[in-house]
Amino acid sequence: MTKNSEAQFNLLASNYASSSVHRAGASLPVMLEFAAPRITDAMLDIATGTGNTALTFAPFVAHVTGVDLAVKMLESARARALEESVSNATFLEGSAEKLPFADASFDLVTSRHAPHHFRDAQQFLREVARVLKPNGRFVMADQVTLEAANQAWVDEFQRTRDGSHFTQRTAQEWQDLARAAGLAWVREQIVPYRLEFAWWTGMAGCDDTQISKLLELLERVPDEIQLERNLDGSPLAHTEPMLVVRYEKLE
Repeated sequence: MTKNSEAQFNLLASNYASSSVHRAGASLPVMLEFAAPRITDAMLDIATGTGNTALTFAPFVAHVTGVDLAVKMLESARARALEESVSNATFLEGSAEKLPFADASFDLVTSRHAPHHFRDAQQFLREVARVLKPNGRFVMADQVTLEAANQAWVDEFQRTRDGSHFTQRTAQEWQDLARAAGLAWVREQIVPYRLEFAWWTGMAGCDDTQISKLLELLERVPDEIQLERNLDGSPLAHTEPMLVVRYEKLE
């Protein structure tokens, strides 16, 4: 994640703190099921944002640490933990590609709706493997491109809406990267997210120029993006595939 990403998320922290899609979206229960958290687990949530995943898992683990580069996001996470009387959560500044923790520190690692911002996904996964204990689990949820041929369009679409987007990888890319990092791909599920266009653009603070470009791109939307239109032909909502994966650290 870059300084541009950090600035973007600092600016929009309040949007993410109040977003029901991020606080309680459909990937969260799947992540809980895949992770099978234990009350003895030391857990790390990477790119925690406003703490949605970390605070959801907190009742099921011994302690959860959330890391993020955006200090305003971390402030929101800490405030929410206080409001909800969550005493076993800590939120620290840190990079996904250079985690500030010793080797074999965590039983469980998660990262949700963030890895498409990471420029060096290989280094991110190496860091995950490094901080995981033997037989540790890593559960990731991120938007995924179903067909490699659509990747250029998808990235242009996502980057037009949010300049901090880097790339939306395919499942095959994630499998190859994980294998190279020493992580075994154990289980996966695609979770569809229906995103209303007005909400989706508002969350990112899109201006008229960005919205016009998005409308142009939607005139040649690939089949993997399910698009709903209003009666006047304007976009109402689109459905994005979210990949949830459980990995385990190879011995």
